[in-house]
Amino acid sequence: MSNKKELSELQVFKTVLYYCLVITVLPVLVFFISKIFIFDGLLGINSISSNVYSAGVTIVVLHIALGAYIYRAYFDERSKTEVKKD
Repeated sequence: MSNKKELSELQVFKTVLYYCLVITVLPVLVFFISKIFIFDGLLGINSISSNVYSAGVTIVVLHIALGAYIYRAYFDERSKTEVKKD
């Protein structure tokens, strides 16, 4: 039983670590990729406007990542505790 609990705690740690990385790294990557390739390169928008548009895209991506984490934490079947039955 202890081994099962440790395995469950390890799985929870891996999930939280994964979402922490997604929430921190993905928005930064999306900002620079959208700024350099889409707004500066493809559309040719000036620097200040491309920063603002890239920040908007980053905010949307960050909210999607946070929503995915909250959804996973709330609706995950494995996170529900088992009730002890007599």
